[in-house]
Amino acid sequence: MIYKLDKRDYYKIKRLLQTPDQKNDLTLNSIINGMNRGTIYVDNLQAPKTALIDVTGIISIFIGDATNKQFIDYLRDFLDNQLKIDTYESCGGTWFITVLKDKTWERTLKNIIADKEYELDYELYYQFNPKTFASLKEKYKSLPEDYLIKKIDTDVIKNDPDGILSEVLGEVWYSIEDFHTHGLGYCVIKDNRVISACFSCCVHGNKHEISVETYDEEHMNKGLATLVCTAYLEHCIKNGLKPQWSTMETNLESKRLAKKLGFEFESKLKTLEFEWR
Repeated sequence: MIYKLDKRDYYKIKRLLQTPDQKNDLTLNSIINGMNRGTIYVDNLQAPKTALIDVTGIISIFIGDATNKQFIDYLRDFLDNQLKIDTYESCGGTWFITVLKDKTWERTLKNIIADKEYELDYELYYQFNPKTFASLKEKYKSLPEDYLIKKIDTDVIKNDPDGILSEVLGEVWYSIEDFHTHGLGYCVIKDNRVISACFSCCVHGNKHEISVETYDEEHMNKGLATLVCTAYLEHCIKNGLKPQWSTMETNLESKRLAKKLGFEFESKLKTLEFEWR
């Protein structure tokens, strides 16, 4: 059977992190340590051998024994029923996306979803180069008139008329207080409305995964995402934080923005995805 692990017991799967990449994985550690939102499913509540870490309905990561029949034999039904429901209820998601950490899990999961029309992609991982960033930012556009960049704090969130910040932060943080304590963010404001934001979506130690988005198409292509990320990155540099960037290979805009901000490609992992029907 597959069970939902209580948040207080997330530490029980730490021993399943075997490789250096897993032990240092920002997303895995941020969820296991209870920093950021995520749900963990296991084969055994007391001594798990296999686990699925669901990152708030965004992406799923499998660790542990990929041949464990106590988990694998129930996985197809679990994906089509329980995880499908949990994903929709947590964030309205209708897609299953998993990153493949090794060849054994790739074979197992391809067999599990063989009856579905799935797609292959790659998740790309980047490292920040402050020197490259410093040389590039002189070429950025200036902030357009009537736009402001502000650090995301209690007042900014309370005065956000559309509640965008509360919504997006609530998807990845257990509380706004946790975000203020451990996270970081900046936003672009025009006419008291939040237009674009860059914030920490996963935190482990001094490593911060970046999430950035412009929320209104009318304000796109004005360099706002670049400028709000610039404020975020300058804060990281001054405070000894290590910003991280990851994106799908097919997300051309995210890849261009990463390069523009001084992030350099480091590695990639294959992903599988399909839409629940």
